[in-house]
Amino acid sequence: MALTELEKAFKKARKAWRANKADSKLKKTFRAAKAAFEEAKKTEGGEAKSNGASASLADLEKAVKKARKAFKADKEDKSLKKALRKAKAALAEAKAAEEKKKEDSKSMEEEEEEEEEDNAEENEGDGNEEEEEEEEEEEEEEEKVDIEALKKDVKAKRKAWKADKTKENKKALKAAKAALQAAEASSTAGKKRSREDMNGGESKAAMEEEKKDGEEDLSWESLSAKKQKTENGPSKGLPGGDVEACEKCFIGNLSWDITDDVTRDFFKDCGELTDIFWLKDKETDRFKGCGFITFDSVEGAVKAVAKAGQDLMGRDLKINFAKPRPGGDRRTPRKGGGGQKKEPSQRPEGGTRTVFVGNLSFDIDDDGMRKFAEDCGNITNIRWLSDRNTGNFKGCGFLDFDSVEGVDNFMKKNGSSLMGRTIRIDYANPRN
Repeated sequence: MALTELEKAFKKARKAWRANKADSKLKKTFRAAKAAFEEAKKTEGGEAKSNGASASLADLEKAVKKARKAFKADKEDKSLKKALRKAKAALAEAKAAEEKKKEDSKSMEEEEEEEEEDNAEENEGDGNEEEEEEEEEEEEEEEKVDIEALKKDVKAKRKAWKADKTKENKKALKAAKAALQAAEASSTAGKKRSREDMNGGESKAAMEEEKKDGEEDLSWESLSAKKQKTENGPSKGLPGGDVEACEKCFIGNLSWDITDDVTRDFFKDCGELTDIFWLKDKETDRFKGCGFITFDSVEGAVKAVAKAGQDLMGRDLKINFAKPRPGGDRRTPRKGGGGQKKEPSQRPEGGTRTVFVGNLSFDIDDDGMRKFAEDCGNITNIRWLSDRNTGNFKGCGFLDFDSVEGVDNFMKKNGSSLMGRTIRIDYANPRN
């Protein structure tokens, strides 16, 4: 039997025994499955060690450093770039395997401790039931005190944040709330239900209070109009019914692989899209699965909203007219957000043969860029920018043309879509 199958059998037996620890048959099955899994792990580990199948992390890190050094020495050599990526992938895979091995080992140790505790309880018998009940009551009292203290701490941190809305106070408030949630989650189902009955109103009030205090709310209800109407009155069949329709729509429940090109193609029968703006996490810069699209007319937006619920890349589309902002839309394009064309700087006197190109797909290569610019002129050199420490591509670079006219022609492509991204082009000084 393969190691993966033995692991599945072990986990299944463990789950069944945990559900009913009084069943001695389930316990024996669990022990047998555990012993078989441990024996198979030892055997496989010995074979891997004797065959020298896997390199150590230290060796892989040395290989990455060596590959990075070679790539930096000659960045035009594609084979060196591929070798660096392959070495980094091997190191990442080895680290992941090491982490999994540690987690499995820790899990096995916890299982052994739990089993020893259960055996001790069985041997001890039922003679100390009253003492156990008293201990449980004391633990409940201690837990109530802890949770009450954490609630008071949350209130104090919230009060401090309201008085001075600094990043430090906001982090302290989040940490206090996380500690309270962890304490509540660790209690039993009965205690949790009781706490929810007593403090449910307070929790809801606290959440409403936090939203009023200015924290960014990216929920569907806050970003889209709950009700809409068209020029002919309330729009039947659309999600809502009493707010003026507008050119801007909020779209959600999107695939993580959505692009500007896919979006424009999906809404091409509605009208022309003048802007696409994807919402991203402020700290991680990760896509949130939603964003805003703007049409050149209200009629186009009305047709788009009628597509609510249709399939877009395997997901049911959520779309609604965007909720108007107090004082108007003051949004400015975010770095890498895509969708909005940024005007280039002033053309240098006499022109230039070098341009900067940014917001590129990480899959772009020399051939793809030359094909994209083939109607502009001849590219004599391409320099991709990469991180000094990791060697990772930054999504931008410089192009050298053989003539000033080639640069002028290429500048007209600023804001065009290339591999699903709205690229940014600007004049650049030639490299000395």
